[in-house]
Amino acid sequence: MASNSIEVTVWGPGFIGCIIATALYGISFGQYMFYLRNFPQDSNRLKLFIMAAFLSDTIHQYTMTSFYWHILISCRRSMSFECTTGFPWQMVVTVFVLYLIIFFVQCFYAHRVWIITGNNHWITGIIYMLAIASFVSGMIVCCLGLYTRSPEVMFSTKWSPISTFASALCDCVITGSIWLFMRPARTGNIRRKSRNYISDMMWVFVNMGLLSCILAITVTVVYMFQDGLIGQFYTAAPGAVIAKSYMNSMMTVLNTRKSIRERERLGYNLTELPTIPTIR
Repeated sequence: MASNSIEVTVWGPGFIGCIIATALYGISFGQYMFYLRNFPQDSNRLKLFIMAAFLSDTIHQYTMTSFYWHILISCRRSMSFECTTGFPWQMVVTVFVLYLIIFFVQCFYAHRVWIITGNNHWITGIIYMLAIASFVSGMIVCCLGLYTRSPEVMFSTKWSPISTFASALCDCVITGSIWLFMRPARTGNIRRKSRNYISDMMWVFVNMGLLSCILAITVTVVYMFQDGLIGQFYTAAPGAVIAKSYMNSMMTVLNTRKSIRERERLGYNLTELPTIPTIR
């Protein structure tokens, strides 16, 4: 591990990312509570999937916070063997759960794309392949960390930007597919109010996908320009935030369905709004 004299500077970017991620975790917690309260009719399979994703997000938050507590508080100015040469298990767990959350959310979006595109095997298959490539690359990063027991290797290995680049490509395919199949030009035979609703849903999907994509690209770009010991850890800043962006993205898409009920109460006639599989 880095020596105590420079550890604050080394872990500074990651700690800033941890602070932002903590705020985003509070938002995802609120979104999860909102989901449980407003969508009890969802299938048990979906609710278990969302619970597993949120549990993973909670574990990620705990291990990330515990790691920075260990580095910046417990081991501050300490010359013990554990602090100077030990390899904190929280780091590997945090990175592992990070890639697991990304994989969860991309599988969720892949299923939504499967519905929206009318069971398009090619598009859905590409999304799953990119999601698996991102996840497998992330597991290689974790294995390298366990094998070398070196944080520098985990943050400087080329497998990290490969994983985030595959993730960014996956997000681009998801966002592009949703925009292509839900754009008004393809749903022009639907009443105006219904078409406005579809347009709103489309932009929710697109905006959420773009946010995660931008963060994934940021990790790749920062990796390309990092240099030196301190620079090796710059990717920890966007890396700490990216899992929370994916979780909030998925929960936002799920909770947006609440607007259907609200518009029905306000008198909107949504009976002519087709189910997603019928949109061509």
